[in-house]
Amino acid sequence: MTSRSRSPVSLALAAVFLCLGGLAFGGTATDVNGLYYTGVDNNGTVLAGGATDSHWTVTYARVNGTDYSGASTYTGSSYVLSPSYIDSAYVANSSTSKWITAPGASSGGMTNVGGDYLPGNGTSGTNSAQYVYRLAFTITGTGSGSLTNNVSISLTLAADDQYKVYVNPNLNGNGSIKTSNSTLAGSRTNAWSNTTALYLQNFTDANATANSNFVIGTNYLYVVVDNTNSQTGTSSSSSPNPSGLLVYQVGAATMIDGTPIPETGTILPVVAALVLFGWRRLRLRLAA
Repeated sequence: MTSRSRSPVSLALAAVFLCLGGLAFGGTATDVNGLYYTGVDNNGTVLAGGATDSHWTVTYARVNGTDYSGASTYTGSSYVLSPSYIDSAYVANSSTSKWITAPGASSGGMTNVGGDYLPGNGTSGTNSAQYVYRLAFTITGTGSGSLTNNVSISLTLAADDQYKVYVNPNLNGNGSIKTSNSTLAGSRTNAWSNTTALYLQNFTDANATANSNFVIGTNYLYVVVDNTNSQTGTSSSSSPNPSGLLVYQVGAATMIDGTPIPETGTILPVVAALVLFGWRRLRLRLAA
């Protein structure tokens, strides 16, 4: 049987269609918007104690064995803690971030005025409590679906008492996270004084394993905060105690395809990919 060789033109066209076909099943990031510290307004200015934080929303809570979601007692826009209710053991507020807490937090018998007392004792049983904070942010670029280039976002979280972080997890019908088939991006116990950065990224390197599936369009960062009163297991106590979350001190460790992207202002680093990445990849394939 006689074999036929393909012309350079047909090979080049095949490479183009292969590349374009690959792009159809994934996206390339060019920008990220909507990443905010806790306790700031749209301009990155810190809010006063008792003000609501529109960026960080408590979408689900399980308190004393009851599920809460939507606009209910313990869900909705988070509240900024007043300075007088920040425990001395906590990481301090900064000029660019403030502690927040879930709706329903009390102080002196009054709720949603900047206090941080919420139900939660122990890590299991009816007196345990969990509050799920969510931040929505947007990744723009070319293509659609999961990103094909490497994105890494570093951030530091402190929480009372402990936290778990997920990016775009699967959810149950009541709004809780389906942990059995969602990737855990990071966790820490006794986290109110944490100063260690967490890296959210879709690839593995020296900082972290691949722990986040970023997509073109809207992405969701979930932080699950357990209020345990430093107790493990079940607890017979039902007394409220301090609970809160602080997202702060984001260093200049955001990376796109190995290129550091500097932090911008008081908003978390704006992730800007190289616009020419897709074209460079196409040229490399054609030249191969």
